Amino acid sequence: MSHHDGDENAAASGAANVGATCAATVKLPDFWQHNPRPWFQHIEAQFQLRGITQDVTKYFHVVAALDASTTARAMALLEAPPVDGKYDALKTFLLQLFELSELEKADRLLSLNGLGDSKPSELMERMLAVLGAADPSFLFAHIFLRQLPVPVRTALASSPLPSSRDYRALAVEADRIFLANRQQFVHALLPPQHSFAPLGPPEDDLGTAAAVTARRQREDGWCYYHSRFGAKAKQCRQPCSFRAQGKARAGAH
Repeated sequence: MSHHDGDENAAASGAANVGATCAATVKLPDFWQHNPRPWFQHIEAQFQLRGITQDVTKYFHVVAALDASTTARAMALLEAPPVDGKYDALKTFLLQLFELSELEKADRLLSLNGLGDSKPSELMERMLAVLGAADPSFLFAHIFLRQLPVPVRTALASSPLPSSRDYRALAVEADRIFLANRQQFVHALLPPQHSFAPLGPPEDDLGTAAAVTARRQREDGWCYYHSRFGAKAKQCRQPCSFRAQGKARAGAH
């Protein structure tokens, strides 16, 4: 064996050792049942950064990241994986198992209910996440536009963007219009100032009523309740001459 061949073998051995070390240290997040495709994008970035390329290594890392319920549902494949392409077979199985069906995606998109607290671009990202790898129909942009305030929708009606299939560019333009008119939208949602009626009588009226009550207490010798409510008072606090005066008036008749 030549010196050159020895150097190549040593380099290959060193690269393998580095790859093995990286594979031993990588720690994947637990599998995301509700977001399987973003999860695979995340872990494949980790594989790339750590130089993990061997099919069997990637396969076993994914198996180790599965929760109990997912493992149970994948047992047929896990017990008899293909000889080659183990990782791709497991990835395909999990995506088919947990990604939304076409009908479920349509239901979610059609059940959207406006912007809420979001900007148009944030709504678009949620819609694209629901869509996943599916091909959007011609209704996709229309569904997005239906969630926007009427002035934004009107401004975009003459734009070529809704029919361009450049959905993020459409969302950016919607953001621009929305943010430029946001103050107007906020004022339109607020009730007018004059619609708030006072909850009680004016302070002057309260002060007048209190003054009359105090004067009656001094002049008639009545308690607060009879001074305030007269014969309709349901309570009485002594000393109070209201009842005695009432009896005296009755005797005089």
